[in-house]
Amino acid sequence: MAMDWLGSIVSINCGDSLGVYQGRVSAVDQVSQTISLTRPFHNGVKCLVPEVTFRAGDITELKIL
Repeated sequence: MAMDWLGSIVSINCGDSLGVYQGRVSAVDQVSQTISLTRPFHNGVKCLVPEVTFRAGDITELKIL
């Protein structure tokens, strides 16, 4: 089922401390409970890094765009 997410464009809300990220899902790891986004944006601004990874515990809301 995790493979179904690959390539999806998502918005991930990590609350007030980390903000909101958007990007394309590049990896989902069910064992470590992480999701990675490629070509990410943070609060509407393109990130300087090519990929970001989030732990499930950091995510307060996830939307498929």
